[in-house]
Amino acid sequence: MNPTFIDTRESANGRLQLFFWMHPEWWTVAICGLAWVAMLFHAWQHAAHGSHHFMPLASETGYWMLMVAAMMLPLTLASVRVTANGSLWSRRHRAIAGFLAGYFVPWLVLGIVVAALRAASWTHTYSAASLAFVVAALWQRTSVHAKFLIDCHRRPPLAPAGWQADRDCLRFGGFIGVVCVGSCWPLMVACTFAEHGLVAMTGGMAIGAFERFPYRPRATAMLAGTLALAGYYGLRAALD
Repeated sequence: MNPTFIDTRESANGRLQLFFWMHPEWWTVAICGLAWVAMLFHAWQHAAHGSHHFMPLASETGYWMLMVAAMMLPLTLASVRVTANGSLWSRRHRAIAGFLAGYFVPWLVLGIVVAALRAASWTHTYSAASLAFVVAALWQRTSVHAKFLIDCHRRPPLAPAGWQADRDCLRFGGFIGVVCVGSCWPLMVACTFAEHGLVAMTGGMAIGAFERFPYRPRATAMLAGTLALAGYYGLRAALD
């Protein structure tokens, strides 16, 4: 075998290993990508139902959690990296898993409530989606929302090893999950009322990114984007 080919291949493998070593959050990104694929397939599969697609409680909750993974995980990567970097390198993937477990618990609690609410027929209308986006726009202008948004950037110390480290990672994830719920709950409910549509989800994630990066919320852009989504679904309600 050509020595040059061997050196090139080994160098490429080394760079790949180094990338995964330096970016332990890669599998969080992979979860996000898989969740987007599942949500896009779901939207395509039920496109003919419009805004009138009913699902059992368990299915509604499951798709809610997929939506959370698709839309919210990209916005928490900074916290995931903080968790990994604040832990011993030998246990950083375990630390990330603990963080994500804690992070998803508050979203699951809210998801069960929203899934139960979806049993009502009025939540399957474009009018409900439009109204929910209006509520989201109003929520963005409150001081409570601003406080939750500030808390999204908290970075507590983490124990390096032992059960204390597991506790700290779980608690950190739970805290970030609670403040993310507090910041984004109307937007996520609106996306659910919009049947997890591509327009709602991509628009909602873009608004969430404007809220968090680069640490100075773009209030005008957030408001304009949220009201644009409200107008879009209001127009669909008028045409439905």
